[in-house]
Amino acid sequence: MRTNRSATEFALVAVIVLCATTMLFAVTIRGSSANGEDSGAPHWLLLGRSKNLSLSGNGKTATMRREIVCPNQDVENAQFSPVLTLSGSCDSGTLMLIYQFQSTASNLGITFKSLAGFDGTNVNNYGVMICDSPNNTIELCTNSPQSGIPNITTTTGKSSVTFTVPGIFPTYSAGTAQQGQGLTFFIILQAAGGPPLPMGMQPTVTIQ
Repeated sequence: MRTNRSATEFALVAVIVLCATTMLFAVTIRGSSANGEDSGAPHWLLLGRSKNLSLSGNGKTATMRREIVCPNQDVENAQFSPVLTLSGSCDSGTLMLIYQFQSTASNLGITFKSLAGFDGTNVNNYGVMICDSPNNTIELCTNSPQSGIPNITTTTGKSSVTFTVPGIFPTYSAGTAQQGQGLTFFIILQAAGGPPLPMGMQPTVTIQ
């Protein structure tokens, strides 16, 4: 009887741990509308999208483009009384990096390192950005409902996060010219102490 009880308790603990792990790795889905609308772009669009960049690693290739926004819609230069020495920053110190990828690889891992001000313990600080509103058509996002996003797993460190996309890398139809085309990730950073200085060193992005 004691052996059966111990086995039952062990199985229960195993189920609880499995559920906790699943919750830990569940990727956050965020809609672009949470960052603002087209009409308010000067308040949230800090740095417009880059040209496509090519990445390679572990025999895999991908293309990437980047954009930077202020999720609190507080671009310093758009404030009523901007502080000129803080031009190019978000007034609250909260900054969002948005990266969009296209690839034909399988089981692609995308790692971001040197993320200053990154808190990986908060799952709302990283995830996938989808296009969810006709009122925001000028931000990089994935043109897909939440149901079209694969079961992406994440691994975080003190200043890093890795997104692993299972199976063949998904393809999506293009959105507007500004929304782009591809799987789009976001990462939120928070300036620690002192004034919210402009974006400095860019994170390192690698694929594997």
